[in-house]
Amino acid sequence: MTSRTSSLEAQVLFAGDAARAFAPVGDAELRQLRLFCVVVAAGGLSAATAELQADLSTVSRQFKELEARIGTRLAERGRGGFVLTPAGELLHRSALKLLDSLQAFRDDVARLAHPPGARLRMGIVDALLTAPGNPLSSALSDCVDALPDLAIELVTLRPIEIERRILTGELDAGVLAAHPPAAGLQQLRLYAEPNSLYVAPGHPWFARDDRTISSADLDAMGCVVDPYSTDLPHRHRPPAGATRADTIEGVALLVASGRHAGFLPDHFVAASAPLRRLRRVKPALFSYAQDIVLTCRRGKAEPALRQLLRVLAGEQTRVQARDTAHDQVRDPAQDPADE
Repeated sequence: MTSRTSSLEAQVLFAGDAARAFAPVGDAELRQLRLFCVVVAAGGLSAATAELQADLSTVSRQFKELEARIGTRLAERGRGGFVLTPAGELLHRSALKLLDSLQAFRDDVARLAHPPGARLRMGIVDALLTAPGNPLSSALSDCVDALPDLAIELVTLRPIEIERRILTGELDAGVLAAHPPAAGLQQLRLYAEPNSLYVAPGHPWFARDDRTISSADLDAMGCVVDPYSTDLPHRHRPPAGATRADTIEGVALLVASGRHAGFLPDHFVAASAPLRRLRRVKPALFSYAQDIVLTCRRGKAEPALRQLLRVLAGEQTRVQARDTAHDQVRDPAQDPADE
């Protein structure tokens, strides 16, 4: 009689096979693990192609090679979406630990040539400076006051790359548009960014009466959006194959051509002289607010990041208290003494 292998025994066999497959771990194996982590962070093979700068067939082939190397299926992909198997979840956790340890080793080596000091490494999306209510500049100023030796490193990246580098330990935090965070990350809301649909002279809608424009017209016309806006109503999203840009400035450039309608942050348009000729189209229907968040890893944080989180949390508390006090001011029209 043949006995069935228990689930615990299967895990032990998988662990042993994987350990043999990755002993020793070299550059090729690390590249496969990094690809795997990028695919998981992106939520699928297709979504990871832009970040990996590779076509879908190449990403799919390398993913299958990793599965063959490990000896088990790492994710289910198909109509139901991209979902990690139990083995995939185990490998993902282990890969993140390995990549984090490698980054920590690099940091330790770098410190050999430089005296230790507080450091804050952040990834940001573009077009943040002119946003009203953005507390980041003042928060960084407070951090420098509290930590005089603080070294700040800012790099502008696409959201998926920001999250990937946070997960691998290359960044401490990032500022991007709110969306469901990847496993292991947490978010702190900073502010809401109003966005609207804009057109430039030369576009068919520039001189058209708003009352004659509907959602169906936008679907037929098509528009260009940046890759980070997540609160955009689904009915306004461009179809597959539509004109796209990977930065807000790229969207603005296409809109300014007069050949494309596009969603842009209102503060970005107002602060840019070349964009002031743009026309906001039917704001009651097409405008929306996009939450902007600070994202970082869950768990223990370095001193500089802890300081930044304290400053931002304090600012958030002050804003909430101010808004509450404003809401509690009695409207004279509702004062019983006037009835």
